[in-house]
Amino acid sequence: MIKNEGNVKNFWNGFLAGTVVASVCLYVFGTKSGRKGLTTLIRFSEDLEANIAAVFHHTTKPSDKKIGKKHGSLLDTITTVLDRIQVVAKNT
Repeated sequence: MIKNEGNVKNFWNGFLAGTVVASVCLYVFGTKSGRKGLTTLIRFSEDLEANIAAVFHHTTKPSDKKIGKKHGSLLDTITTVLDRIQVVAKNT
């Protein structure tokens, strides 16, 4: 006889996912704080390009100083690696 245990596990996963989605929808559309958060998110997404530009405008520029083994931020390291890859690619 063949057992269908996989279907039972899928049922509970689907039931859990449905419960989570329903709970989030009830919170967002059913409470004042949820609606306020939703309107804030919508306002932010409507002007997303300007918001991203403002976020990156306020970031600090990476420093050129190298202290001990620290070479700056992770972004500095990534840009250094990408520059080296471009130099090697041009030489080949």
